[in-house]
Amino acid sequence: MFVRRLVQAGVAIGMLAVSVLGLSSPANAVPTSFVAKAVHAGGAGKLAVQATGGLTWYNRSVTVTSVKFYASPGECGYVAIWAYVGNADVDHKFYPSSGSYCGGSTGKWFTVGNVPLDGSAYSGGITEVYIVVFDETHSGQGWALCARASFACSTAQM
Repeated sequence: MFVRRLVQAGVAIGMLAVSVLGLSSPANAVPTSFVAKAVHAGGAGKLAVQATGGLTWYNRSVTVTSVKFYASPGECGYVAIWAYVGNADVDHKFYPSSGSYCGGSTGKWFTVGNVPLDGSAYSGGITEVYIVVFDETHSGQGWALCARASFACSTAQM
């Protein structure tokens, strides 16, 4: 009986250590996908650029998964991804790292892939992920703001 309780206590302590280190399994009930797009005329016109993907939330970090970027015919743009802990920008990435993705004459999808965002050094970890697409051709932008606390991604554009 004593050995069983000792093993149970050891397992509990081990799980606590994993949680504290930010290595636990993905969190449940958080946003798992997003679409960010910039549409001409403040949303009334045609699609200029768009990014899609998923989100895997960990204890303190987030991986933005299977990110793809679309540029419509004649359009160029890029995507930026920011991770926030409260109001603090703790990690960010830009794709492509320089230049732009351009749709050419037919429109084109570009594979960005998985984007890891590190919040392991911050108590509570990443609370929001902000995905912004920029339409360089017409100076427009759209975004998805995914918040752990609200369990959703909201979208808007300018």
